[in-house]
Amino acid sequence: MLPFSILCTFLGFFSVYASALSPPKYSTCISKDFGHGGTVCVCSEHDCDSFGEGSPLPTEEYAVYTSSKAGDRFNLKTAKLNKTLDLKSTQTGAQLVVNRSVTFQNILGFGGAFTDAATINIHNISATLRQKLLSSYFSEDGIEYAIGRIPMASCDFSTRPYSYNDHVGDLEMANFSLAEEDLNFKIPLMLTAMKTSKRNITFFGSPWSAPAWMKTNDKMTGFGQLKGKAGDKYHKAWALYFAKFIEAYTEKGVNIWAVTVQNEPSDGFLPFFSFQCMGYTAEMERDFIKEDLGPVLSARGHADVKIIMLDDQRPFLSSWADTILSDPVAAKYVAGIGVHWYWDTYIPATVLTDVHNRFPDHFILATEACADPQTSKPPRVSLGDWSRGNQYSHSIIEDLSNWSTGWVDWNLALNMQGGPNWVKNFVDSPIIVDAENGLFYKQPMFYHLGHFSKFVPPGSQRIEVIASEESSFSSSGSLLLDLLPRRLLLYSTQMTRKLH
Repeated sequence: MLPFSILCTFLGFFSVYASALSPPKYSTCISKDFGHGGTVCVCSEHDCDSFGEGSPLPTEEYAVYTSSKAGDRFNLKTAKLNKTLDLKSTQTGAQLVVNRSVTFQNILGFGGAFTDAATINIHNISATLRQKLLSSYFSEDGIEYAIGRIPMASCDFSTRPYSYNDHVGDLEMANFSLAEEDLNFKIPLMLTAMKTSKRNITFFGSPWSAPAWMKTNDKMTGFGQLKGKAGDKYHKAWALYFAKFIEAYTEKGVNIWAVTVQNEPSDGFLPFFSFQCMGYTAEMERDFIKEDLGPVLSARGHADVKIIMLDDQRPFLSSWADTILSDPVAAKYVAGIGVHWYWDTYIPATVLTDVHNRFPDHFILATEACADPQTSKPPRVSLGDWSRGNQYSHSIIEDLSNWSTGWVDWNLALNMQGGPNWVKNFVDSPIIVDAENGLFYKQPMFYHLGHFSKFVPPGSQRIEVIASEESSFSSSGSLLLDLLPRRLLLYSTQMTRKLH
């Protein structure tokens, strides 16, 4: 007997959906091989693959959705559940022992960033194709993203550097205003995504730089920090900038769930860093949070907007958490910790568990990842590259296994070059827009992510499951599980029924 409700995902390669909905509404992938070790699915105004919910399965059946390097994309098979779990049997393959009484983190969700570049690319295609792209990410017939990250003003994935207040000396932020990129590109697509989705989409903002006139180097790039020190006029004005951002987006119909204090604060100490950045030490960020950002947001009526510290690489995590969260005043304002994936090879994912164990009241969220020169071999855009999907799944499994509440990709969509990007810092994306030919391509990364975002909805909770063997799971000769011997991830959710 298996008296539990489960929803489980293995390395983004296949999903086992107990008491799943089947058969789904389904449109077949139009596959194309660009010679990069896998295939993409081609979407046009007339054709685009999709899959959605069907009718409930009979009792004791389960569904397996498979995506593979060979070209499977959420292909469905159903089978009868073996109710008896005999670890001494001669059945081949590892067997799973599930203990629903041992629980871990609740899941916030999965998503991507509404950058200037992404939203410009999406606007560069027809309205019909644009809706197909947004539906692929946000609808019930798509992978149902539930998180959206918003750069606060410009970043490298913009066509120009700009802030929301370039009026020198305006510490009262009287001239604060959203840019044309927000009003014409980002916000309209967010509103459409919200209408397209049946899930709530959680939005959070991240700044890359304060206006140049507020920084020590009078530039938005390079070695530079906020002028003065915590508690002074510049820091109060910068905190007010956050509040104005929240208010401006709310006025346009986009509620902001959280803000990160600074995107990659380590970048602001690099002398020749080429795009927008601003430096904080852990002590500087701690003091800004407790003396300025937290109090100003509360005073402006935004105490419910969560503050996420760090938003930088895994090697900084432990020391920054100790510095900021050991301060009771700063810890009162901080809700969570943001981590990026780019330096993950330098320190194991167990650092997330170590930090969780020291500070269990603060969530951990993976806030940015993409295939770029730091993480992948050329070319920048590698259409059909299955290995990049594997990288995504590996990272997601590692992070979720170590208390991350979700995983947020970078650009929702880029062009064939991997931009636009005003400093030519081109990277890859799960969806690539070929505006010239009126097409977009769904990369393997899209499907790897989808095996999590679709089947592990917000509100799921990780529960314990132990494998009977230390061998990896394999299917058709492909490695499925290579990092969690004896321990897998399962999620108890409100979407599934008990198996009898």
